[in-house]
Amino acid sequence: MKVQLLMEAVVFGLFETGLGVIRSLGQKGIKVIGVDFKKDIAWYSRYVKPMLCPHPLKQEKEFIEWIDMNFKGLGHKCPVFFTSDDFLVAFSRNRAILSDYFLFNLVSHSLLEQIINKYSQYELAKEAGIDLPATWLIRNISDIEKIPQNINFPCFIKGQEVNSWRTEIHGSIKGFPVKDFQELREKVSNIVSKNVPVILQEVIEGPDTNHFKYCSYTSLSGEILAEFTLQKIRQNPVHFGVGAVVESIHKPELIQIGRKLFSGIGFTGIGSAEFKYDNRDGRLKLIEINPRYWQQNYLSTACGMNFPYLNYLDLLHESVAGIKDFKKGVKWVNSYMDFDSFLKYRREGILTFSEWRKSLKGEKVYHDFTWDDPVPVFYETGFGWKLVKAPLFIYKRLHGRVS
Repeated sequence: MKVQLLMEAVVFGLFETGLGVIRSLGQKGIKVIGVDFKKDIAWYSRYVKPMLCPHPLKQEKEFIEWIDMNFKGLGHKCPVFFTSDDFLVAFSRNRAILSDYFLFNLVSHSLLEQIINKYSQYELAKEAGIDLPATWLIRNISDIEKIPQNINFPCFIKGQEVNSWRTEIHGSIKGFPVKDFQELREKVSNIVSKNVPVILQEVIEGPDTNHFKYCSYTSLSGEILAEFTLQKIRQNPVHFGVGAVVESIHKPELIQIGRKLFSGIGFTGIGSAEFKYDNRDGRLKLIEINPRYWQQNYLSTACGMNFPYLNYLDLLHESVAGIKDFKKGVKWVNSYMDFDSFLKYRREGILTFSEWRKSLKGEKVYHDFTWDDPVPVFYETGFGWKLVKAPLFIYKRLHGRVS
């Protein structure tokens, strides 16, 4: 099938992760349908035809029926992209049905379940010979007694499975640090009472800039078509959050470890793995694997490595030449998260205002704004009284006066 005969794709998830994928495809002239169960920032992109659907997990039967009603009559299968765990899980569980409507490159459902489960993910990576922080599974309060008394605090608690954690505990906070066994018992008691099992990990020592991410796309035929590496500059929430500012870097060691991990577990398709450099022993240790598009994916497109477009061509069985290089030193910035993080870093005495401003210099892209697709920035600034200020905000960005 030739590309010119089918210039259409479907992106499930309209958060800023989806916005990056939509822009990467739309800028290549591909018509994009964007689907979510709520309106989010990507809803307002010029490159998308947005649609609301039932919740893919809470209303799974209705979601499948909605798919049939809206995509059965297209007459062809559309390449599909996942930018949300909710949609990823729903598609994987129903892939036999949904493969009648869509083209996608996913690992087997059994492997996906192992990756989504943070403890089995840990065991997978350990078998592949990857360095990791010490990790324990806690399903009930009595499991704490099985943990060695000589562990290195502080430690970090996070959900064994991300969807139940987000539903029952918190939608945006990944987990909670604990400084000793007393605080561990207090935190775990509240969480497991909601039937949410957790894992406990020793915290890897080092600043937030010790966090790195390996991103890759492995084709349907098993060929690595693209590899991208980035470094976190700041996180939100600080120390245990997502990248508020990240920068493209070239780190051969990270690429080697990322390849070893993904080949070792048999991973294919799009995905990323986050590592942190441990100041104690000088080794990169795995934080987590993400089997879908990562939040700052548009940074790679801005650096000359368009993952969604490669993914799209591969799904159509087009001959695709891999991309071996990308531009280094480009930053991806979420201004709102970053300013909040700056205030917290400053409160801790580890970042001054002048250091913060200096760190934002140089070439960068924003999570909400591009020259050719400016409207989503209005969603971020708000549609109420803030709307009046938005044109000035955009004008300053266009003229390089906002970092």
